[in-house]
Amino acid sequence: MNYRQQSILYLAYLLVYSDGEYDDSEKLAIDYIRLKEGISDNDYQAFLIKASNLSERVLYDSGVAFIEECSPSDKLDVFSWLYKLSEADGTVHAKEVRFLLYSLRKAGIDFEDVKAASALLEGIPPD
Repeated sequence: MNYRQQSILYLAYLLVYSDGEYDDSEKLAIDYIRLKEGISDNDYQAFLIKASNLSERVLYDSGVAFIEECSPSDKLDVFSWLYKLSEADGTVHAKEVRFLLYSLRKAGIDFEDVKAASALLEGIPPD
């Protein structure tokens, strides 16, 4: 997997669990993002096994390290997916917003740029 794919997995994992709920719409959204990003089921399953043994801090630091290796356009694309993912369950929770804003600041990406770029992405299909 490349840095873009790994950063998506690490940061998406943290995002969907940040509000304490991981529902079916978020699972479908992650499957859709994986399909669009070319992340195989084998890679995803291996990541889930690894992630289950890591602390939130290690997951976050790893995700940030991977995103720092991405090009500016890849960073923007990753955060655009994360923004779309935060909307997948129909509600953007305060913890998701804090997570996104903190991560954006750390990566040096402007939130307005992410909103604009996410509007250009195909929508994540509903159930």
